[in-house]
Amino acid sequence: MRFYKLQAVVLKAVNMREASQLLTLFSLEKGKVRAVAYGAAKPASRKRGAVQPFTCSLFLLRRGSDLDSVAQCEVLEAFPEVRESLERLACAFYLAELLESATAEGEPAAPLYWLFLETLRALREVDAQVLCRAFEAKMLALLGWQPCLEKCASCGGSVDGRRVSFHVPSGGILCPSCAGRLEGALTCHRGTVEWLKTLLRWETARLGQLKVGRPAREELKELLQKFMAHHLERSARSLAFLEAAEHV
Repeated sequence: MRFYKLQAVVLKAVNMREASQLLTLFSLEKGKVRAVAYGAAKPASRKRGAVQPFTCSLFLLRRGSDLDSVAQCEVLEAFPEVRESLERLACAFYLAELLESATAEGEPAAPLYWLFLETLRALREVDAQVLCRAFEAKMLALLGWQPCLEKCASCGGSVDGRRVSFHVPSGGILCPSCAGRLEGALTCHRGTVEWLKTLLRWETARLGQLKVGRPAREELKELLQKFMAHHLERSARSLAFLEAAEHV
């Protein structure tokens, strides 16, 4: 069929000539999709509101020989609160970049779609840093890269003690014996590992109940961002923007 519908969140909108925009969409039905919205950047365009980054919209797309194009679009959820705070906006850019980097075009990933949508909704009330860590952890799990947190990721033995070694290449925590022979392990508090388990277990909407202290926040940030960079084979470009926004 020449036309098809998608429910999607706009991850990115890049300006083109003649007030058109190249959109990167993350859809419920087809995962990541790229499409051109002709004339969408014009002030009077009916498409303008529905193609803004971090807007959830219903799209009617027209198939093209190279890129598909937006025939019609309608806003479903706009998330204005995201743009009212620099930290929230930076968080949204960072998470959108992670999602774009970790997924292939045209491959449905409904659990990731709902995770991103739930995270945008939670930005209204939940601490942005906690949401970033929860999204990282949950996305890793959905992609099949969930860190091993119950036993040694190398030998399968038990891991005790108030301080724990976390080895990114091995995929999780290490027992003292394996930590002594494997280079590059990160040291963190046992409580940080428990916080990570909680982020994986709790629904996104409940995360506002958590009061995570600064030491655990810093350790979670280091562990998860290094774990994410290892699997994506690069660090997110928007990290600098996110870190600057956290200190404004």
